[in-house]
Amino acid sequence: MYSIRTIGAIVVAMGMALGASAQETKAEEQKSGDAISKSAAVYATYQSEVTDVKTKPLGSASDIDHALNSLGGHNPDQLSQGWISYSALIASQDPEYRAAVRDIADFYGREAMMNGLANDVRYARTLNGGDTAVSAALAATEADSRRLTSAAAFVKEQAYSLQASGWAKAKIGNSGAKATALDRIQKAGIPASQPLVNAFSAADIDGVLVQAGSPGAPSLWDNVSGAASAVRFPAAMTSGLKLNRKRVKYGKEPIADQIATLAAFRVMGAEAATPAQMSSAMSERETRGCMNMANLNLQQCVAAANQQYEVPFCIGEHALADVGKCIGGVYQ
Repeated sequence: MYSIRTIGAIVVAMGMALGASAQETKAEEQKSGDAISKSAAVYATYQSEVTDVKTKPLGSASDIDHALNSLGGHNPDQLSQGWISYSALIASQDPEYRAAVRDIADFYGREAMMNGLANDVRYARTLNGGDTAVSAALAATEADSRRLTSAAAFVKEQAYSLQASGWAKAKIGNSGAKATALDRIQKAGIPASQPLVNAFSAADIDGVLVQAGSPGAPSLWDNVSGAASAVRFPAAMTSGLKLNRKRVKYGKEPIADQIATLAAFRVMGAEAATPAQMSSAMSERETRGCMNMANLNLQQCVAAANQQYEVPFCIGEHALADVGKCIGGVYQ
């Protein structure tokens, strides 16, 4: 029979072991989250620029040029991957889904789990909690899409109000050269803001992502500007929300499947997926194609502009509203 002191020592040792195991699991997720978080930070950088243009009216030709290049200069591959990565980070917070991924990986082994994910793109979303996890991501997407629609209306309105300003009626000059310069920026892409990369690797980011995926919650990015060094989501803004969860629109299931797969990679840890598998899960053809078309339309719109005040319409329509439609077509 064990003494009370011995039993106490055993309990303490078990607690330390469980604590260490939890810390190891968290560390593994953070490692695997590095690639996903860095990609999501590209999307966060775009959204931070949206915040800036929503809160500061265009006051000069240089303001218009900055808005054009910062909002319209994102590479469609990088931005679409950033959105799906952000969606996966939110989906990975669902407790039932996390438990299902871990249980299967622990029981059958990571290799078997990875084979299942590789052999059937629908597999991840069939796990317990899979649909709920994706629904949380779609709730955040709805909020982001609405925010982009609102920002687009604000910017396009300035295409009319600025006609009263002398500087805004000035001729652009070589608008074709402006469009060509924009094309070069788009091909290179805009790197993620380092403060936002750091923010997505912070220890408290999971709590923020849980709130961002709450049905009916406002967009996370309303609190994030281009100067942001952290991502915060006030709890008061989501308290009491009891709205219906979002469902995947018919025909958009493959996008939802990729979100679930990438979320599973994040839960499983750094060594679960190869770089090729990670890249494949991040790359989604339909959204990328939609964003690429938005970029092309933006270039054509800018090339056709004659006066400065015409460019804000191009920005609002193609660098904001079109992007909102690209991500907003996934849910219902």
